[in-house]
Amino acid sequence: MSIGETLYYMIVFLVGTVGLLVSIILYVNNKDRGLSSRLLAGILLCISLFAIYYSLIGTSFFVKYPHAWRIPAFFSGSMPPMLYLYVQSILNQQFKLRSRDYLLLIPGIIYTINFLPFYLLSTADKRELVVKMLNNMQLFAQEIDGQFPLGWGIIIRLGFVVLFCNLALVKIRKSKVALMIKGDFEGTQNSEIFSWLYYLTYCVLFSSALLILWFVLELSNVFELSVAICLTSVGCILFICGYLLVKPNILYGLKGWRNQSFLSAEVAIEEELQRIDMSYQPKSSFFTAEMRVEMSSRIESHFKNNKPFLAGGYKIKDLSLQLNIPIYLISTFINQEYGKNFNEFINDYRLDYVVDILKESPDIQKFTLEAIAQSAGFNSRNTFIGAVKKKFGMTPKSYFSKIIKTRS
Repeated sequence: MSIGETLYYMIVFLVGTVGLLVSIILYVNNKDRGLSSRLLAGILLCISLFAIYYSLIGTSFFVKYPHAWRIPAFFSGSMPPMLYLYVQSILNQQFKLRSRDYLLLIPGIIYTINFLPFYLLSTADKRELVVKMLNNMQLFAQEIDGQFPLGWGIIIRLGFVVLFCNLALVKIRKSKVALMIKGDFEGTQNSEIFSWLYYLTYCVLFSSALLILWFVLELSNVFELSVAICLTSVGCILFICGYLLVKPNILYGLKGWRNQSFLSAEVAIEEELQRIDMSYQPKSSFFTAEMRVEMSSRIESHFKNNKPFLAGGYKIKDLSLQLNIPIYLISTFINQEYGKNFNEFINDYRLDYVVDILKESPDIQKFTLEAIAQSAGFNSRNTFIGAVKKKFGMTPKSYFSKIIKTRS
C-alpha cells in the first residue's frame, strides 16, 4: 500500500472514530430523554461504523480478526428505517417508539441473516474467504459470503435507502404544507428544523445515488467499492457533526404543539380520548394539546410557588421526582415548548428571580457576584455571568444598572 493510500485510510478511520464518539456522547446525554436525539445518534453510529469498517479493508485487520468481517451488517440494514423514524419523531413530536415502529428493524435483521452461513464458519474458513475477497474486490462487491444472489446484497441495501429517504421526504413535505395551511409554520426554530430534515435526508439520498452510479457506470476499474463507500460515509459524518456544532438547537425539535394537523386520524382520535394522568407512564407515544397544557401548568406552578430552582445543583431528575413525571417527558417537553435545554430553562428562571429581587431591593447590586449567583441557585460566578450575557447580551453590572435606571 502506498503512502497516499495509507494516509487516505487513516483520515477515513479518524473521521469515522470522531463520528462514533459524537454518536456515543449524543446518545449518553439523551439516554433517558429525547427520542429524536437518540435516533440521530443511531444514524450517526451506523454511518461511522461504515467508515471505520471500510477503512479497515485497506489493512490486514480482517485477516487477523475474520470474526469482525460482517459485524456492521445489522447496522447497514437498520440505518435507512432509522432515518425515517428520526424524521417521524421530529415531525410528530414523538417521545417514544410505538410497538409497530420496531417492525422497521426487519431490514436490518434480514440483512444480518443473509450472512448467517458466514457467521457459522470456523475461524480458518472465515479467514480463507476474507482473504479471497480482499484479493479480488469484485467478489467483495458481489458479497459471495452472503445468501442473496451475487451482486444483489448491495443493491437491496441501496434500494432500502432510496425507499426510506423518499418516505421521509414525503412526510416532511406533507407536514410542512399542513402547518403552512394552518398558519402554524412560524419562527426561526421550526424553519431551521425543516431545513435540517431536508438537508439530512438529501445528504443520505445523494450518497446512495453516488453508489448507484458506481454500479451503473461500472466504475470498479476506476476505484473500488470500499473507496466509494468511504467517501460517501465521511461526507455524511462531517455534514452531521458540522451541523450539530453550528446549530445545536436542531436537537430541540419543533416548537409548539401542532402534531394533530398531520397525524393520522386514528392516532389523533386515540390521543384525544386519553385522559391526562402524568403520574404514570403514558400509553401514547405523542404529545397532545392536553398533555402540553397539563405539563406547562404543573411545571410553571411548581416553579412559581416553590422556587425549587434556587437550590444549587438542581437537576432534571429532581424535578421529575417532585412532579412524578418521567424525565424523558420533561426533557422533550422543555426542548419543544420553550426551545431550550433544561439548564437554559432553569437559568432563565434564576435570572428572572434576580431581576425581581433587584427591582424590589436595588441594594442587592452591592453584593458580590458570587453571593448573588449563589442566592439564585447558580453553581458559580462564571455560570451566572455567562447566563446573563446569553440572555441579555451584557454583563451583570451593566444589566443591573439598566434595571435600576428603569425602576427609577
